[in-house]
Amino acid sequence: MLRIVTALLLCLGMASGAMADEDHARFAVGTHYKILDVPGTVDDPSKVEVREFFSYVCPHCYAVEPGLEEWLKTKPDYIDFQRTPVLFLHNAEPLARAYYVEEALGLVDQMHRPIFDAIHKHREPLFNEPALANFFRKYGVEPKEFNQLYSSFGVSTKIRQADALSRDYKIPGVPNFVVNGKYLVLRGNLKDEKELYDVIEYLAAKEKKDLASQ
Repeated sequence: MLRIVTALLLCLGMASGAMADEDHARFAVGTHYKILDVPGTVDDPSKVEVREFFSYVCPHCYAVEPGLEEWLKTKPDYIDFQRTPVLFLHNAEPLARAYYVEEALGLVDQMHRPIFDAIHKHREPLFNEPALANFFRKYGVEPKEFNQLYSSFGVSTKIRQADALSRDYKIPGVPNFVVNGKYLVLRGNLKDEKELYDVIEYLAAKEKKDLASQ
């Protein structure tokens, strides 16, 4: 009996090793992801951070959003998902400020997808403060409150931090994903959206293992 149990454990170990080798062979540095030159800090060091760099003005970000929403429903619990709006696109800063207003008011879940829809589906020109204030009014935010938050010190600080982070990580475009401040997923080399989340989860699992060994 002992020999049978030992054999089973050995087989399981070999299977786990084979799966790890398969993932290692499947996802390669320089092809599916790159190691960032300067690692960044993460919001919650007890978890593995996955950070999306995006912009509401970006049609590719809008196209990724449905699949991202589905992945967020099933992602591992140890993953801490964060969003960072970029400023390097035309008309990006007003909408980046709008994102941080949503965040300050706890309205990201209610407003994130509708803002994308308004711009890309309904062609609403939400590219300045008055237009955004009017849009937020639909969600119970009065223009005075919106305007105060939009130009507040807190939102302006987050804008500067977001811009600095996208520069430090050398984000080439959007959408892009950084895992735990260390790895940039090379979306342009991936065959489909499923592989995007496979790579993210592979890197996240790698980081989780490293955290557990510390």
